Amino acid sequence: MFRKSFPFFLISLLISTFVFSQNKYPTGYFIPPLDIDLKLAGTFGELRSNHFHSGIDIRTGEVEGLEVHAIADGYVSRIKISSGGYGNALYITHPNGFVSVYGHLQKFNKALQSYTRKAQYQRESFSVDLFPDKNELKVGKGEIIARSGNSGSSSGPHLHFEIREEASQKPVNPLLFGIHVKDINRPIINLIKIYPNDPNTFINGKNKAMGIFVKRSGNSYILNKKDTIRISGKAFFGLNTFDPFNGGHNKNGVFSVQLLVDKNEIYSHDLEKFSFAETRYINSLIDYKEYKQKKRRVQKSYIQPNNRLSIYKNVKNRGIVSFTDDTTHQITYIVKDVKGNEAKLSFYVKSEPPKSNPLKNDPKDSKGELFNYTGMNTFKSDKIKLEIPGKALYDTIYFQYKVLPKAQNALTPLYQIHFDYVPLQVPGSLAIETDSLKAGLQGKALIVKIEENGKPSPAGGAWDKGYIKTNIRQFGNYCVMLDTVAPTISPLNIKNGKNLANQNTIRVRIKDSFSGIKSYRGTLNGKWILMEYDSKRSLLTYRFDDKLLAGKNTFKITVSDERGNTATYTTNLIK
Repeated sequence: MFRKSFPFFLISLLISTFVFSQNKYPTGYFIPPLDIDLKLAGTFGELRSNHFHSGIDIRTGEVEGLEVHAIADGYVSRIKISSGGYGNALYITHPNGFVSVYGHLQKFNKALQSYTRKAQYQRESFSVDLFPDKNELKVGKGEIIARSGNSGSSSGPHLHFEIREEASQKPVNPLLFGIHVKDINRPIINLIKIYPNDPNTFINGKNKAMGIFVKRSGNSYILNKKDTIRISGKAFFGLNTFDPFNGGHNKNGVFSVQLLVDKNEIYSHDLEKFSFAETRYINSLIDYKEYKQKKRRVQKSYIQPNNRLSIYKNVKNRGIVSFTDDTTHQITYIVKDVKGNEAKLSFYVKSEPPKSNPLKNDPKDSKGELFNYTGMNTFKSDKIKLEIPGKALYDTIYFQYKVLPKAQNALTPLYQIHFDYVPLQVPGSLAIETDSLKAGLQGKALIVKIEENGKPSPAGGAWDKGYIKTNIRQFGNYCVMLDTVAPTISPLNIKNGKNLANQNTIRVRIKDSFSGIKSYRGTLNGKWILMEYDSKRSLLTYRFDDKLLAGKNTFKITVSDERGNTATYTTNLIK
């Protein structure tokens, strides 16, 4: 038997070794996590709010409860339960140096459920982050580890699936491991945008960015407008693109973008892997102002000075192109998905020599105060104190500040802290004077960002020597408001004296109108009970266990918000 099977084994080993060396990742080691035809609602590296998508979102037919399988032998190295994020999530470490992640699960298998529930009761907390020993919870390839669900911040039933490098914890594109997803569609390109790099650059005679929609022509794209694009000076480019996967209408993310000028590559990036520490730099990759104002993500083929993304592969002069001669240049974008399907856009630019008297880009002529990306930036007025670290900025800016009329219910005027279409990589510190606030209300005050629609968005904060001080992750319009209103508790399937014989849960809705829910605690007969929190539905659920006794039970729930306002609901129930 050994002699007959050996040649086949050797051939298989050689083939797998060759594939690994070519693709960098083993393509026959993992099986799919679901036993269905895989269709994607989200791709790896897809552009999301403030982050790249770190896995693939697999459709589950808009239902929960599909069997989720371990993709290879290994052990459960992490179990994380939270009301947001991935919700119920499992992490499995495999012998080949990779970790698989399964998010938004409905529930775990019996062994994992028992292990997790025991820890939750020991800690008296629904949210837990557990790191079992490698010998505690071993799993086999194909073993059912959970059921798919819609927990956490999921917007609908699906499985979020990742593969990470164990050593670096960097997520890697799962489709590079040979997990099959049918995809025969080319990416789609909607629009290109051309940006002046400085005041001396003119695009069709104007020193401002120009967006042009494109249209398909055969297997390629051309500009909607046939007008010649004239550029004088230094400029860079961007495009809006997405990938339509088979079996869905989602506008998924593309894998790679390449820009050529006269067949010379000046820019490229691909989404093979990245680190979580760098994912917020997505706000520098995209035209953030375009996104904030038009809800459209244009990927810039330009690297700002303080952009530290690792996805860039071959970039010359940070993607800036100098158009100073008197010739015509061909500009070509090549966009690919992970399966190699390709979309190409080509157009021409007429380069024009610069004007004889170039403008001066003198900082003294710029409005606002200079904030540099290389050091700490401090701004003070008689009412606010602001500190913005240099590493928070992607480039030097001219900070602008203005005092605006009070917003409704505000304690202070509204302070314009620059513009919210300029992104921040790390938080800055903002303090707003409120020295006239009575001592009893100091703990109820918080800094609030007033959004474009006029609604207040809590930014938190604490009283500190006459100021309310907090960290802010966005520029925008800020003021101070009070929150003195307790959260609300609404029982959904219980009332005083109710007999629970015909149900197996207690469900309660909790809401807070302003600063947000900070904590909750449910008890039966004075003992803590596990109440699962679905924050997107403001729902607490207790599934009956041995804490519910025969006869009369006293149920109590206490909820507190971020400003210490507390509500309590108590009732008697019969089993």
